[in-house]
Amino acid sequence: MKKRVFELDFIRAIAAVLIVITHFNARYMFIGTEEAYSKMVIGIDTFNIYIGALGVALFFIISGMALMMTYENGLSLKTFYQKRFWSIYPMFWIAYLAAFLHQFYCYRAINQGIPKQNIIFSVLGLDGYLLNCNVPVFYILGEWFLGFIIMFYILFPLLRWGVIKHPVVTAIITVGLYVLFNIWYPLEVPSEKSLFLFIRLPEIMFGMYFWRYIKKVNKRMILVSLAVILANTVLKPQYSSNVQTTYIGIAAFIILFGLGKYAEKVNFISDAAETVSKYSYPVFLVHHYIIAYIMGKFDLNAITVLESYILFILICFVVAFFARLLYEANKRIVYSVKRYTERVTA
Repeated sequence: MKKRVFELDFIRAIAAVLIVITHFNARYMFIGTEEAYSKMVIGIDTFNIYIGALGVALFFIISGMALMMTYENGLSLKTFYQKRFWSIYPMFWIAYLAAFLHQFYCYRAINQGIPKQNIIFSVLGLDGYLLNCNVPVFYILGEWFLGFIIMFYILFPLLRWGVIKHPVVTAIITVGLYVLFNIWYPLEVPSEKSLFLFIRLPEIMFGMYFWRYIKKVNKRMILVSLAVILANTVLKPQYSSNVQTTYIGIAAFIILFGLGKYAEKVNFISDAAETVSKYSYPVFLVHHYIIAYIMGKFDLNAITVLESYILFILICFVVAFFARLLYEANKRIVYSVKRYTERVTA
């Protein structure tokens, strides 16, 4: 069994917090006034890119790294896809059903005008992604990230083969597709280019290459990364935000990976990072729905900056409670289903 890499937990925890902050702040972005912006936690941008984009970039990098770390020395397609299924779908279905029933109770209705057969997209966890492709869906919780990461899991065995067997050619193809689709994007869907696979592929592939061929960061890498982030923050370039997100995400990952070995020595940071990382997937599933529901009960134009921060802390506690509840429910249900399946097939 592979030793757990704390740096991975550390970065995943930070990324999870950034995503929760992003969706909390988004409620003020919808209002669109300077007064509303003043009530945001941290703010909209970090290092001249959208704070949510940084969180997602870090998630992509650690997703690529984590899978390469797990399957570096061998991969059985059947075992791989079975593990991905059990790690994604049962928890998603439990959370979706709970949110669906709660929404039905609150509004006494189901979304009208959506073809009933499109529920299959929710079953597959693709509804959040397809919502950005102008497909009518029964989307309730999660985000486009879930559909995207499912597509990545489907392609991972092929990407792994390329990274291990033909690393130079695979890197050239990845960069070539990235440059091509940043310059020339002929697709109408997804409507937001940053959701397109080849636009985000370098972040995923960097994580895979990092673990396969680098594994450690040195002072020079950290200093260069700091210089890149500082320059981008000060100069505020106006070119593609997708390009900025790619190199800022990689630079931030390198810095945080370097800091991880020091953070691990501080007990409360180490414990907090491991806990948040452990529950990061259920947090991802429930936080958006909880934020929308709770903040919908408040007049965001009327509350003060202090009250906004108190509200954020309250939401974090509620998200933590339901994430833990979901995690434990999923563990028990999956265990029971697997035990039953073993008895039936024995």
